[in-house]
Amino acid sequence: MFDVQFANIEYLYLLLLLPVMALGFLLYMRRRRKALEKIGNIKTLKMLSPEASTSRPIIRAILAAMAIALLIIAVARPRMGSKLKETTSEGNEIMIVLDVSNSMRATDMYPSRLENIKNAILNLVRKLSTDRVGLIIFAGSAYVQVPMTTDLKASEFFIQAVSCDMISEQGTALGDALNLAVKSFNYEDNLSKAIILVTDGENHEPEPDPVQIAKLCAEKGVVVHTIGVGDVRGAPIPVKEGSNDFIKDRAGNVVVTKLDELSLQKIAQAGGGIYVKASTSNSGLSTVYGEIAKMEKGEVLQYAEFDEKFVVPALFSLIFFVTACFVLKRKNRWIRRSGIFEHKDDNL
Repeated sequence: MFDVQFANIEYLYLLLLLPVMALGFLLYMRRRRKALEKIGNIKTLKMLSPEASTSRPIIRAILAAMAIALLIIAVARPRMGSKLKETTSEGNEIMIVLDVSNSMRATDMYPSRLENIKNAILNLVRKLSTDRVGLIIFAGSAYVQVPMTTDLKASEFFIQAVSCDMISEQGTALGDALNLAVKSFNYEDNLSKAIILVTDGENHEPEPDPVQIAKLCAEKGVVVHTIGVGDVRGAPIPVKEGSNDFIKDRAGNVVVTKLDELSLQKIAQAGGGIYVKASTSNSGLSTVYGEIAKMEKGEVLQYAEFDEKFVVPALFSLIFFVTACFVLKRKNRWIRRSGIFEHKDDNL
C-alpha cells in the first residue's frame, strides 16, 4: 500500500468546487436546450445545422474538469516517503512551553493572550530553518503537544490547534511544565538547548518549585528564557473565547488574572536566560530568539527530499487541457466535406 502525503494538503479543498462547476454547466446546457426548443424542433434544427454538436461541449467540459482536478492535486504536492535523504545542518534545540490555562483567555492582549502569542510563535517557527523545535502545553498539568522535530510544517499545524480547552485540569503548574521540558531534550547530541516559557506567571502549584527546576535546567546546559503575557494591572477571564461573561469565584466576584513579572524574572535568572514582557505589538519572541541565535550551534540531522509525485498529475492535467482545446464545439466542416470517414461501397 502506498503511503502518499500532501505537502500542501489544504489545496485539496478546492476539489469541492468541481461539483458546483458541474451543476452550473448542467444548468447552462438545460437553458440552452430550452432556448433552442423555442426556436423550433430539435431534430429539424440539427438537419439545418449539421455542423452543430450536442456531445462535444459535454466532452470538452469533462476533459476540462479532469484537467482542473489533476492540477489541484499537483499543486497540493503529493509525495511518498520512500525517498528520504538524511542531511545535516547547523542549529539549536528549542522547546516552547506555552500556558493554556483559562487565564490565557484574558483580553488584555488582542484578541486574547493565547491567540496573540500563538500568532507570534507561528511567525517565529516560519522563520526557522535549521533548528529543532518542540511544544509543551500546560495548565494544571503538562503535555507534549509537539515532540522535538525539524518538521516545521507539522509544528505549525499543531500550534494552530492549541486552545485553552485542551487541558481539563485547570491551574498553572509551571514547575511540572519546566520539568517535562528539560526531560524532552536529547543530551547525546552537541546541540545548544533552550526553553522558552510563555505564561502570565501565576503559579498555582508550589511543588515542584519552578525556580529550582530552572536551576536544574541550567546545570544540564539548558538555558531558560521567560516571556510574560498579560497586564500587571490584571484583567477578567472570559468564560469562553469571545464571551462577555467572566469567571467568578465562589463569592460571586469576577476573577482577575495579573501578570506576575517577579516570578518570571526569578525563573529566567535561575535558568541563565532573559525575561521579556510581551505586548500586543511585540511578543518578545524575536528578542529571545536573538539570544538563542548567539548560542553555539551544533549539527542537526534532517530527513528531507520526499519522492515528489506532483509531476504525474501535472502532466496529465496538461494533456487533458490540450485535448479539450482541440475538441471543437462544432463538427469540422472541412473534415465532413472531405468524406474521409464516409463508407464507400467498392461494388458500385
